[in-house]
Amino acid sequence: MNAVLKLENYSYAYPGNDDFTLKDINLEISAGQCLCLTGDTGSGKTTLVLAIKGLLTPGNEKGEIIFSPGAYERRHIAVLLQNPETQVLMATVGEEVAFGLHNRGVDEGLIPEKVKTALDAVGLDYPLDFSTEKLSAGNKYRLILASLLAMSPELMIIDEPIAQLDQAGHEKLISIIQKLKSDGVSFFICEHHPEYLSKIVDSYWYLSKGKIMPSEAYKKDTRFEWPQPLENPCHSSPAIDENKIIVKARDVSTGDNNVYIWEDASFILKKGDRCFVCGPNGEGKSVLLRCMTGFLKPVAGEMLIFGERPVPKDLRGRVGYLTQNPPKQLFETSVFEEVSFPLKRLQKERHEIRARVDEILALCGISELANSSPHKLSYGQKHLVALASILAPGPELLLLDDPFAGLDRIRTESILRLLSDLSRQKKMTLVWTSHHPAALPDIADVTLYVKGGKIVPLYTKSNIC
Repeated sequence: MNAVLKLENYSYAYPGNDDFTLKDINLEISAGQCLCLTGDTGSGKTTLVLAIKGLLTPGNEKGEIIFSPGAYERRHIAVLLQNPETQVLMATVGEEVAFGLHNRGVDEGLIPEKVKTALDAVGLDYPLDFSTEKLSAGNKYRLILASLLAMSPELMIIDEPIAQLDQAGHEKLISIIQKLKSDGVSFFICEHHPEYLSKIVDSYWYLSKGKIMPSEAYKKDTRFEWPQPLENPCHSSPAIDENKIIVKARDVSTGDNNVYIWEDASFILKKGDRCFVCGPNGEGKSVLLRCMTGFLKPVAGEMLIFGERPVPKDLRGRVGYLTQNPPKQLFETSVFEEVSFPLKRLQKERHEIRARVDEILALCGISELANSSPHKLSYGQKHLVALASILAPGPELLLLDDPFAGLDRIRTESILRLLSDLSRQKKMTLVWTSHHPAALPDIADVTLYVKGGKIVPLYTKSNIC
């Protein structure tokens, strides 16, 4: 098969850095082939993606990136990055998918059908005038995928799709890639969970310490599998001490314009409970966390945090909230200053701040990043820095929105152990969301499934009779 892309002894170092992030990369992608690249968090996978697309800041660059003569140029390469927020440009769904087509000078009469076909392909069923701001992160990822598919690329580079897509989105992606591969389209996928892509991947590669090597370790078929809702949950439970209740939802409904996102949600989380909130993209998992922080008020019912209706400014130091897009929470010039910031707001002494920051960075496994700019880190590393900054004050309630996106398996397991230990030792109440079943560990006391406008129990240790 003809190579559509070749990297020959390619190396790259960022400006001002003597160490090469990529070292002597040799890689070849043929027409209709799918390559999967895996590697530890921060190993340089996204740097390689940006190098192929020509988006890297000019630095110390060696070797060559060669495209097939006369057929492949960088404008025929589509890149779907880890963080969809960085690629959404337009105000509505229809405008977003049509944007690239307009730029390419596609006949105006052909654009509506191309937009519809692309949206159907990814399973995104929204009106064309639907606001992109109202989409969940997972559905924004689908939207960008649709906009790229509409332009009929010859090589697609996809960064961490499993982290962003639910079961339906994953199945759609597999189907799309299978069809396009048969048409000669090539794919280069970076993924921390490559076992979910075995149906489409032709060869696996591993990136470590800047060097790339072939891997055969992931050739197994793994599927998304959720536990089933409880058939006969035990409704009787011992009386709960009101002083131990951290979160209490009573018939809570959310939405706007008389349309509910979900309704009549009722549950209680006690001091030290660990609650996993799961469900497909766009069903309202993030909305639930925003209700708990007070950033969003229910349209009906009552949400109580520490026995009161939540007001964000009153929860400072008591509640830690990691959003789905952690780069939006980072603003300091170094990782150390970033993690120090909430402690300064709480007027801690300088020696206390240094000791606490050193402790938290070590617990999160990022001590070596203390003097680094948080804005130049990988997506997964930014997640870890944002997590460290909200852990630093020692919150009583920790709310984490899809906290493991961008993290490799070892990092994910390490952070889960850390959170479990903190919950047990400090009696910290923990709530985290995901659309991925791999994020469902044994540590959950309560599991809530959000789908179809309802929040229902999947598994609750206290409900086992």
